[in-house]
Amino acid sequence: MNGLYTEHCIKRKLSVLQMAGKVALIVFSVALLLFGILTMIGIISILGIVAIAVTYFLMPMFKVDYEYIFVDGQIDFDKISGNDKRKHMLRIDLDNVEIMAPEKSHRLDSIKNQQGLSIKDFTSNTEEAEVYCIFISQNGEKMLIRFEPSEKMIEYSKQKAPRKVFTD
Repeated sequence: MNGLYTEHCIKRKLSVLQMAGKVALIVFSVALLLFGILTMIGIISILGIVAIAVTYFLMPMFKVDYEYIFVDGQIDFDKISGNDKRKHMLRIDLDNVEIMAPEKSHRLDSIKNQQGLSIKDFTSNTEEAEVYCIFISQNGEKMLIRFEPSEKMIEYSKQKAPRKVFTD
């Protein structure tokens, strides 16, 4: 096989809102169970047990990883929830990409303020992350994709589309 292949996986950091939701879910479940036990109301105790069970099964959904797979000029973006549920989010072909550059690059200045631009965020939500953006316009839809590629992925992208991929 002579094709270019690499993959990269990143863990997404919880946002403040997600962390608050996680804490609220736990506190509500435990409070409902304790209230039911202390007041000796059976139905509330049962609801508390059900709430704790639901919380137990919902907790893994807060853990999200993104995997980028580069194969011969195509990049797949997959979302992995709770270490076991994989969902294919997007596939792009570098032939259709207009530009790929670091998020802070001046080359993206004219693109970031366009009307009707949808933004897909596949980053870790950390400040120290080296985020790249891909601008693609296909089927009348303009899309800006934010992600954190590995050095190998940047190198392979540059080999496939040298006039579209920038590292400055």
